[in-house]
Amino acid sequence: MRETDENPLVPMGALTGKPDRKMISETLTALKEVGITQYLIYPRSGCELNYLGKEWFETCRLFFEEGERLGFTSFWLYDEFNWPSGQCGGKVMQENPDYALPYLQVLEDNGKFVIREGRNPARPNVLNPEAARSFLRSTHEKYAEHFGHLFGGLIKGIFSDEPSFLYVWHGETPKEEQLRFACYPDLKKEYAELTGNDLEQDLVFCLKNHCDPFWQPTVRKLLGAQFRKAFLKPIREWCSAHNLLLTGHLMDESSPAGALRASGQPLETTGTFSLPGMDEIFTRRRMEDTEWLTLGTVEHGIRRNGNGGLAELFALGPCDLSLGRMKKMIRTVSMFGVDHYVLAVAQLDMRGNVEKSQYFNPYSRTQPWFRALNRLGEDACSAARTAKKRFLPEIQIRYPSVERPLNELLIRLTAAQRQWALIGEEEAGSAPFILRLEYSSIVEENSGKSWNRMEEFMQYLEQTAPLRTFVSEQNGAPVKDVFLRNYADGSAEIVNFSESGRCRKLILHRNGQDIPFPLEADGTRSFPGWIVEMDRPNLKRLIFKNGICRISLKAPLSGLTLALRSYGGRTELRMDGISVTAEKECSSLPQGFRELYRETESFELAPGEHLFELTEKAPDYPYLPLAFLTGTFAVSGADLSKYAADGNGLEEYAGKLIQHGTVAIPVDAQLLRLETDDLDTEVFFDGESLGERAWAPFAWRIPERFAGQTVSATIVRYTSCAPIFGTESFDPNPNGPNGWLAQYRPHGGVPHPVSELILE
Repeated sequence: MRETDENPLVPMGALTGKPDRKMISETLTALKEVGITQYLIYPRSGCELNYLGKEWFETCRLFFEEGERLGFTSFWLYDEFNWPSGQCGGKVMQENPDYALPYLQVLEDNGKFVIREGRNPARPNVLNPEAARSFLRSTHEKYAEHFGHLFGGLIKGIFSDEPSFLYVWHGETPKEEQLRFACYPDLKKEYAELTGNDLEQDLVFCLKNHCDPFWQPTVRKLLGAQFRKAFLKPIREWCSAHNLLLTGHLMDESSPAGALRASGQPLETTGTFSLPGMDEIFTRRRMEDTEWLTLGTVEHGIRRNGNGGLAELFALGPCDLSLGRMKKMIRTVSMFGVDHYVLAVAQLDMRGNVEKSQYFNPYSRTQPWFRALNRLGEDACSAARTAKKRFLPEIQIRYPSVERPLNELLIRLTAAQRQWALIGEEEAGSAPFILRLEYSSIVEENSGKSWNRMEEFMQYLEQTAPLRTFVSEQNGAPVKDVFLRNYADGSAEIVNFSESGRCRKLILHRNGQDIPFPLEADGTRSFPGWIVEMDRPNLKRLIFKNGICRISLKAPLSGLTLALRSYGGRTELRMDGISVTAEKECSSLPQGFRELYRETESFELAPGEHLFELTEKAPDYPYLPLAFLTGTFAVSGADLSKYAADGNGLEEYAGKLIQHGTVAIPVDAQLLRLETDDLDTEVFFDGESLGERAWAPFAWRIPERFAGQTVSATIVRYTSCAPIFGTESFDPNPNGPNGWLAQYRPHGGVPHPVSELILE
């Protein structure tokens, strides 16, 4: 763990019984001894304090005092007694009957439909701004009165748990009931303004005719907007005004059917939290039932807000849940941007098991493995750093406003190792593929193509966009039970979703190379992203056909020069119709060439095609070219682009390749191998040279002191001068006049500007 990292594990501390200072001190001291410095104060079944009464706040004060004494970095407040949030343990509904959640109910009696309104007295009206203000007065402002001086410092935020307008059922459901959903006073009027229809008439029409409920998307959209306006936004604004983050999670996040019913517009609603969160208390193991939709939803809010994200984890256990599986789940959620990991539930004692009797998984000294939280925290710090990486999806999928097979699509894409993200129905897309689900078809917006079968779309992807980075079995067969995510910095994270229970030997295909690696049951692997630097400009040999050479730029490039030969026939040319003057001593070419060339002043080229024309005929010798374009750019055939320090586009570069990355060394790794393209290579760990290799085997013994450590790795390789010549100027015809020389000409370029590291 780096000294600057805050341990991202947050025990969800259920305050059971009536804890005194001794119990609080022992609890926090034990947590601090295993590296934990954050704590969520959680009022839950088994608590014998008067919630939000004098003794409650006195107990909270003891937690903060002991936490400060021990060096805790963050406390988080939970905004309810048990859940769902919004009721202040029932006080909100007691204050005013209108603060209970209202609903519309449709009943059928002998073919006649009756619509009536009702309320659930046990659940708060999150569609009523006055009810939200009552909740704020009763809960948040009480905390501010007692601990406002700690807000934004020791107290970082407030956790809201499953607020929703879905809680409309109570008591026994009448057998005549056909339909029930939440409402608010202006719902019917706003529905009529949007649709031109009468809501009650539309409800009855659909029920009578057994047709699709076409009214549903509009009603859910209106309910979601009212939920955000009346409840979530006022609470977020209050939190922001008091230097607190609003975090927590919604209800029924795991399918479009549940999420649309519970929050109206899941992406918009999740994004209302300043620290968006999710609930994954099942610790699912299989690709087929993992909550990919929940993960994609929280990721959308995280990327939009930029504050990180939170996941409530592990509460259903079971209580013999292995630490390896916990690590796997933390790594999985981190790959969607989550960097706070709430450990549910860290009870002070187990008296809450009387009321909450069905599930149990304590994060306390009750667990004999409690000391291992130190190791879990170290790995969680690494996961939290992964969460902050930039992710560029190849596929964006619009969250539908009606129930569509979105879960099935996400499972298929994930199993195919495709990189996807969710976007809103009206949000601008930026990925190469943008999908929306329409009835029984998948529509790709950029191409306008559509498919009625998911298999057809997957085949289209394979044909039009073959994977550049992927995991396979050793025999090359595709792997469909790993989760792979690639990041903009070139790094990759892998999680094993196989149910085999054994260690597997797989291959990561990346940067044109094959990297064998073991993947344990429930295992995860991190592969570094490499920064590749040059020690001199890149070169592009200008190849003239009939006296003309064309290059193309997609974006402007500056700092360019032209190096023109001044020996063996002077090179004279025009660039975009303007004569080129090269009077400077050449500094961009290798020694032995620079003495025979003159160089221009630096210049910039705009996007588009550029034309170079020879004005005087001169021979273009294979090993003494007429002209080079020089600069910090990447080359792909005749296309040039800005070099992104990722190794792409350096196939014609000649010089020193300096490759940097952060590498986790497995504790049992003893040997490092590299695919170096047979180049002279030196490897450094944390600035210490492991030695130089000029020929195979390119292997280095790993010093024992680096085992199990994360190191800064540097790989330095020295190319030959061959890449600057390319291959086009050499006679490829074995029957030509110089055919006998074909076997001696250079092969051209550096095949792998990134050298992949293999640890054994």
